[in-house]
Amino acid sequence: MRMWFSWLSLLALTLIASTDAFAAESGRRLALVIGNSTYEAAGSLPNASRDARAFGAFLSAQGFDADIVIDVNRSQLAEAVSRFSRRIAANDVALFYYAGHGMQLRGENYLVATNAKLANEFDVHAETLALADVVRAIETKAKIALVFLDACRNNPLANRLNEEIEGATRSLATRGLAPIETESAGTMVAFAAAPGQVASDGRGENSPFTQALVSHLASPGLEIGTAFKRVIRDVREATAGKQSPQILSSLSLEFYFGPALQQSEQAPVAAPVTDPKTVAAEADFQKALRINTARIWTFFLAKHRDGESADVARQMLAVMQPEAASSPSSSTPQERENELVPDKAKRTEIQLALAAKGYDTGSADGVFGAQTRRAITGYQKSAGLTETGYFGESTAKALGINVVSAADGLYSSPKARRYLPKDFVGLETDQRVWKAIDCDPWQEKVYGSFRGHIYLVIQAQWETWNSANMAAKRCGGHLATIGSKEENDFVTSLISKEDRFFFTNFNDGYSHKFGPWIGLIQDEGGREPRGGWRWVTGEALTFTKWLEGSPNEDNPGDDVGMYFVGIEGKHDMKSVRLETWADMPATDSTHSFVIEFD
Repeated sequence: MRMWFSWLSLLALTLIASTDAFAAESGRRLALVIGNSTYEAAGSLPNASRDARAFGAFLSAQGFDADIVIDVNRSQLAEAVSRFSRRIAANDVALFYYAGHGMQLRGENYLVATNAKLANEFDVHAETLALADVVRAIETKAKIALVFLDACRNNPLANRLNEEIEGATRSLATRGLAPIETESAGTMVAFAAAPGQVASDGRGENSPFTQALVSHLASPGLEIGTAFKRVIRDVREATAGKQSPQILSSLSLEFYFGPALQQSEQAPVAAPVTDPKTVAAEADFQKALRINTARIWTFFLAKHRDGESADVARQMLAVMQPEAASSPSSSTPQERENELVPDKAKRTEIQLALAAKGYDTGSADGVFGAQTRRAITGYQKSAGLTETGYFGESTAKALGINVVSAADGLYSSPKARRYLPKDFVGLETDQRVWKAIDCDPWQEKVYGSFRGHIYLVIQAQWETWNSANMAAKRCGGHLATIGSKEENDFVTSLISKEDRFFFTNFNDGYSHKFGPWIGLIQDEGGREPRGGWRWVTGEALTFTKWLEGSPNEDNPGDDVGMYFVGIEGKHDMKSVRLETWADMPATDSTHSFVIEFD
């Protein structure tokens, strides 16, 4: 048996885009395939080397120049990856496959070399290779980077080490790998099994997972997202439902291992009639796969509740947001109404719309009493909708009322990425989110909602406050205004997981961390301390989070605000959480800015 290699246990496919069957490849297809079977202190994994050889042969048949390496110690493992990285050029497709032991320690993931003893936690760096380093070495050089990790094997050394560090009661939680985020524009991550599951070695020469990959990835005309659905199906059948691979992806375009079918190869006659619902579900699935956020998978499941695509979507949502994996329909009609229309103004709008259709709601006062309930029920009956008496998405659509879920939190990936607006068609419902998506679409971004407002953080290189302010206006929003501790905490949480939003330096005996621009501005003639500051919208400051000693007009013209912190002495500022503000010149530059859409 093999233990779940958790959060990046299988395939981290970093795909920056492909335009035809072989991703418009002008470069080479390169692969490094590693199989570690014979461990000095962790027993033997016979199928690891067999899986590596089988997958290497499969890749060679798909046009990859595959280097197959078997049973490597720490030094040899590092050298193989380094050698592979040096071969990669900008237009190449680079694929890394690893079969063997893997582990996590304190949220970091590691590939275990054959000579590993792991006598204590301080041996981990010397006897393993950090997965993040491998992914980074490939994705920063290749046009398309694919990383496959079949490392779901029971690792007695890692289990013992985790138990010693975390305690026996937490050993199950620390088996496998931790979640990771890559830095490329598009990533597919597939798992041999769900978190906590054991991945089978299989009764034959290969594991069910590797066997399914070889069987389906290169099927003619089969895009990889569709192919992986078949992988899931086969592995579930082979293990009687005990093992269910999972997939995460953000491919910006389609990718095919094998050839796409040309028009001349399509069956000319007697082609089966395809169910339009299946076609629509597959199209939405491919779009959701490229966006790959919990929000979009939730919307996908609300639209497509049944079928193979829905099963995969639930699995992906379960990995990304376990509490949201259940069907969106699990909430009651009343709970959904409260979420969609929490305020009186929107309820009054609904009452007026019903009255305009001839359904008497009584006084349009924003209160849904018995008369309004009867009006909603009557309208639902006339429109052929389920007669709940409560206002939901279908009733809103029929009435032409725009409603937005009141849910707060991160809507995008926590790491900044580019998003293609066309992928959101038919899935995203919030018009303000559309503004965020359309805002500087060539820039990488994160976005989320707080108390009905959408916040967008754009990653940029050396952006001045003036240019950030212009960009915000051009997009139909404004640089963020912060009115409470809770709002500041939300913006801080939105920016804190992306290192590229910040830059650091050491100057005059202080370590500094510079963050995004926000909508703070000082009126001309304002004097410190705190004289004349307001928000770009004209709002007064009702809440502040100035860094101690700020604002201080340290330099003439320090008249705008950004997230900033300074600490005396030399420090590693990467892990310092940035939640304070400072005054800066509008002509200075930083790596990001926050836009707010009301």
